[in-house]
Amino acid sequence: MDTGSGSTKVEEKEELKAVVLADTFDELFQPMTQNRPRSLLPLCNVPMIEYTLEMLALSGVVEAFIMCKAHADKLTAYIKQSQWARGHAQMKVFVRTVRHATTIGDALRAVDESSAIMTDFILCTGIVVSNMNLSKIVAAHVANKKRDGNHIMTMLLQETTPGHRRQVKSDESVYFIDPSSSRLLALNSHAAVPRVRTTVIQPEVITAHAEVEVRADLTDTCVAICTPDVLALFTENFDYHIMRRDFIHGILESDILGKTIYAHVLGGSSSITGDADGELLAGEGLAFVSHSGYAACVTDTAAYDAISRDLIGRWAYPLCPDNNPGSYEAYSYSRGAVYKASSVRLDRESRVEHHVILGADSRVAGQASIADSVLGARCSIGENSAVRGSHLFGDVRVGRNAVIEGSVLGERVTVLDNVVIERGCLIGDDVTVGPNVRVSAFTRIARRRMRRKIGSPESMHDDDSDDDEENTWADAERTESDPLDGLDQFDRQAVGAEGVGYVWGNATADAGSDADSEYSDDDTDQRLRHLHTLGSTMADAAYPESDGEGSADEDDDEDNELAHLSPQEEFERELYLTIKRACDDNLSASKASLELKSLRMSYNKEQDEMRAGVVQEVLRTIDMDALADSASRTLRRWGPVIAEYIGDGRDQLDLVDILERHCALEHGLVDATRTRLFVRLVYLMYQLDIVEDVAIIAWHNRAQKRAGEVNQELVRALEPVVDGLNESDDESDEDSGSDDETDDGSDESE
Repeated sequence: MDTGSGSTKVEEKEELKAVVLADTFDELFQPMTQNRPRSLLPLCNVPMIEYTLEMLALSGVVEAFIMCKAHADKLTAYIKQSQWARGHAQMKVFVRTVRHATTIGDALRAVDESSAIMTDFILCTGIVVSNMNLSKIVAAHVANKKRDGNHIMTMLLQETTPGHRRQVKSDESVYFIDPSSSRLLALNSHAAVPRVRTTVIQPEVITAHAEVEVRADLTDTCVAICTPDVLALFTENFDYHIMRRDFIHGILESDILGKTIYAHVLGGSSSITGDADGELLAGEGLAFVSHSGYAACVTDTAAYDAISRDLIGRWAYPLCPDNNPGSYEAYSYSRGAVYKASSVRLDRESRVEHHVILGADSRVAGQASIADSVLGARCSIGENSAVRGSHLFGDVRVGRNAVIEGSVLGERVTVLDNVVIERGCLIGDDVTVGPNVRVSAFTRIARRRMRRKIGSPESMHDDDSDDDEENTWADAERTESDPLDGLDQFDRQAVGAEGVGYVWGNATADAGSDADSEYSDDDTDQRLRHLHTLGSTMADAAYPESDGEGSADEDDDEDNELAHLSPQEEFERELYLTIKRACDDNLSASKASLELKSLRMSYNKEQDEMRAGVVQEVLRTIDMDALADSASRTLRRWGPVIAEYIGDGRDQLDLVDILERHCALEHGLVDATRTRLFVRLVYLMYQLDIVEDVAIIAWHNRAQKRAGEVNQELVRALEPVVDGLNESDDESDEDSGSDDETDDGSDESE
């Protein structure tokens, strides 16, 4: 056997590893994370870490190292009893405690010191939700590294439409990308408040490249493919604390390091592409892999709510509640995106409306309603109570006549009778609220009160840090040494006469996302805190302007106007602009339909809401001075779009209701025009096969009995059309009867 220099070398494929950052080093989820790390909080009743580990296992990762500081003992205990600790598990999971870490940079320096990672690896947080197999992207990353020796990272970015619920409201990032190679040239990222109207980059970013894409529609998924050089650079540069604003920005701005970063954009064109086996498709230059999928990071409670809605709405299929990762509760799926465990109890007259998950052994009493919400195991909702757009963890008890709107309630929370919890509230574990109290929007209530040492920097506190050197927790129970002994300690004004808990006192510390944030005034921090919270809108930020150039009075007026719009008003405005743009640009029905679908997804609207909004805006484009011709042209153009929002007979009845309300209530129409318009619209809908004759007849019969609700002049004006439809039906029946008789006679003659 030849062992000389000419011997053939066999390269073994390197095992893929991953580094998972379980800590985010902020307080955006406090006080929900007093008792456990954020990665163990339930998302659609499954711990968030499970979604991340499933993605890594699907991508072929052999070993995953979870770096954790806060509640490391609980995360370790969870992993030991999970599927990942079994002997046949396809991926080994290790939990490493980094007790003295205060930033992401510290955690990565600890990884580098351990020498556990010596090859390319996947870097992500423990709160990533994805249905993707990253193996082909990893293969393309490795191939690109061979062609570009300075290549150290491939970022995974998700394309989002403006106003989409997953678009981060608290942060504004602009990415400069070379479309020919997907190389990231520059990144400008800053907080959304105060508003900055200018973006500053090096001139070479533009002048040195033939073409540059400027993207403000991308969201960081907190997933990246890295070389070991990334860890070494964090070790060499102790001023790297956070990923985007420190490390990535520092790499892109540095002329000395000379390192390059590439971006893979999900949901759009990307230049990282390969075939099914990950082989290169291009003979020269960089590797190309066509890849799309779903990936998102639960950076704050606003993202938590948005990603939960995506899972319930099956936007991340096959990742959905009836196909949960691991061995968690199985749900049955029913119409309206309602998922129920087999042991759920629904009393008579209870209403489970749409986009709802009901955990095991949950109970909903009579006259109670649930919509756009997630209920954990063993939750109980009392009579006449309403839960909308909220997330209830396990063992939550809600009394009678309570309203919970757009909030998160931790485990074992009790909401007594006649309590109203407004949007954006976070109620920690074991808190009791009520009775007869209203919790103001964006209030946070904890079972225990946090005591910080005097002089400890609040901005350096990590999410739920359990380090005794930095903070201590005071149980709500009185103790002999408590200086408030003998007094009622609980914040009764907030939690009620029988309530148990404290208002989370540090309102501003959890607003800033970075230790070195340049925005430190209390007013700005409060606005940022709201934008990080579910149920928030840009109106909660009330944009102040920075001292940067480029502001104009008319822009200020527009910002002030938009800042006071409710979410519904924002949707109506965007719908109007979409219809207007389609008319002005003479878009085809298919293109207009595509834009409306994007709008629907952005605002999470149901089909009924879209039907009403689209039809009304389309009707407002009709020229009343040329009613007959204009109505015909308008409906023939928009008919295919409207038809997409019509399903069964009930939808057809609702469509005629919309036409009636528009003609009866629209301003500026004289009575004669109202009746002519209504009859014309109904008949055109019939001619275009959008509404069937039986639906028109049924609507007319029902409307005659609803004198107080329906404009009877319009009902009477429709009678000739209904009579004509009835006669057509009678003639059809007679023709059908004659055909039957003829057929019978033929049979007899034979």
